[in-house]
Amino acid sequence: MIMGELAIQDQYLREAWEQGLQQGLTQVALNMLREGIDLSLVAKLTNLPLERIQNLQVSDVDDSQTLVKDFLQLSESSLNKIWLEAEEDEAWKDL
Repeated sequence: MIMGELAIQDQYLREAWEQGLQQGLTQVALNMLREGIDLSLVAKLTNLPLERIQNLQVSDVDDSQTLVKDFLQLSESSLNKIWLEAEEDEAWKDL
């Protein structure tokens, strides 16, 4: 594996870790809102923008829908990336 490929893989791992962290923080924020904790305190403790917390509060009607929506939003950029080299893609197409 050449250094460029290793750097690209490291970047993808960092992005995946960040997405997981954001999903976890979103769930913590939802839990805090359900417990009646003030929006500004939720934003401060989770380090999420106040606008994001307000959107969570409004959309908390269906928790599973919110989490799926958040996941899709966070991973949208990852879905548009080319994960396999052309040769690798060719090798996997028949499987």
